[in-house]
Amino acid sequence: MHIAICDDEAVDLEALEAALKRYDVYGQFVISKYMRAGELYADAAGASFDLVILDIEMQAPNGYEIAKKLLEHNPKPLIIFLTNTMAYAIRGYGVAFRYLPKPIDTRQFSEAMDAAVREIQANRFTLNLDGISHIFRFEEIYYFEVFNHRLILHTQDSEYAFRGSLRDLLGELPVGFFGVPHQSYLVNFAHIKTAGAAELRLTNGAVVPVSRRKQREFDRQLHAYLGR
Repeated sequence: MHIAICDDEAVDLEALEAALKRYDVYGQFVISKYMRAGELYADAAGASFDLVILDIEMQAPNGYEIAKKLLEHNPKPLIIFLTNTMAYAIRGYGVAFRYLPKPIDTRQFSEAMDAAVREIQANRFTLNLDGISHIFRFEEIYYFEVFNHRLILHTQDSEYAFRGSLRDLLGELPVGFFGVPHQSYLVNFAHIKTAGAAELRLTNGAVVPVSRRKQREFDRQLHAYLGR
């Protein structure tokens, strides 16, 4: 899990990093530190942050301004604001996942991190291959394909073959975001570029067939997704 932390007070930044390391007993976090929100945002273009914890009250651009910009990214990181006063809580409504008052309280910090980890994991698909867990954001998955009695997960530039069924997969994926245009395919609606009566073209250039038997229900689900 990639976490960015940002505070223009060095003492507070070190305290936040220490709190994260105490919480991360299994060593699963990659932590990037910043003292300027603008520097964090510049790095966000090339680094996909799962969670961003930042002081809301900093020199311009402040934490609130940068958090709003980060939420325009795809995928969006979770935002936790640090603050000396809860007066900013109303302003940050719809931006922050949680607020944490300074100085950091161990119990409150653990509760916020528990909630953040659960939220992030809920938006992941985990595939176990040869004893190795491969974890994908749903946005990374373009489609699944049945081939030679195996399932193949397709990302933008990789493929992963494993055993399973499309029916079981549907139970592991978020309702309303994936559909079955053909008995051998399960497609992420977010990656459909064009949808015709006989085929779909995805944003990575892949072409997926649409069967007559599945077309009506698939079109209904696709339009429901587009109307969200």
